[in-house]
Amino acid sequence: MANQEKVEAVALLKGKLEEKNNFILACYSGLTVEEITGLRAQLRKEGSEMKVLKNNLFLRALKESGAHKDKNISFGPEYQGPLAAIFAKDNLPTVAKVCKDFAKTNKNLILRAGYMDGGVLDANGVEAIAGLPSKEQLLAQIAGGINGPARSIASGINQIMASLARAIQATAEKKNA
Repeated sequence: MANQEKVEAVALLKGKLEEKNNFILACYSGLTVEEITGLRAQLRKEGSEMKVLKNNLFLRALKESGAHKDKNISFGPEYQGPLAAIFAKDNLPTVAKVCKDFAKTNKNLILRAGYMDGGVLDANGVEAIAGLPSKEQLLAQIAGGINGPARSIASGINQIMASLARAIQATAEKKNA
């Protein structure tokens, strides 16, 4: 690869890292073109993107990107062989779940490492976040948790008002009788 091509490749990767700063690194060796295309289509549905990369150019882009240059990211032995980066913005747990499900049926996709919100993840960490609910599900759970006590308070106040109304009615009926 010519020097200018390397500079352009690093610039492209830097752009991807700054646009979608969370990522997963996966070894794709042994996957067919059809399998990679299918995985890319699934990832696109989640708003993420898979890019096959040269490891040294990716490390250079990591060190130069604004979102990651202060983090001093380094990868160990998991950063060996042919890797693809799967870039995600805020939905890394959903993207990790797609990758994990794909890896169950295609043993040639091996999740190696990742980066999420300022922290480097090993393969176990990537699989662990795949088990997390999506952002939308978490927000729904929080809203349900907040709504439950509020509903109980409203119901309690309603019961007090209904009891007071029944007591006033009973007193009025007693007086009339």
